Amino acid sequence: MNAKSLAFAIALVAGTGFASNVQASDIVTLETVQVRPSADQLIQAQHEATSSIPTLAAVQVRPTVGQIVELMAEQAATQLAAASPIANVANWVVSLPAVTVRPDVQQMQALAAELAAEAVGNVVAKGLASN
Repeated sequence: MNAKSLAFAIALVAGTGFASNVQASDIVTLETVQVRPSADQLIQAQHEATSSIPTLAAVQVRPTVGQIVELMAEQAATQLAAASPIANVANWVVSLPAVTVRPDVQQMQALAAELAAEAVGNVVAKGLASN
């Protein structure tokens, strides 16, 4: 379950009372955005300006019902997370008891061989140092 689905489910559980309190004024809208056109777009715009095909000067986009519901769900999830300590699971610290790990036979043999090699190396080094 992704975050959007979870947020939507939480919003549904919160009830329709919350949904009636949220109005379209809560939705953030962008002012006019300017985009620098590419050379192909400039040529296309010049072609459209000289052709007899009617074109729109500006387009205003409004959110769909689905987008409004998704926004409401995200806002509800945010408010729920801020109000409920249970929702802040990421802030919990859990201390676990110490874990005892026992090495298997192969690990013990490898450790014994390593210690034996180290001991032999120390004896040889001391013997060379004394000569």
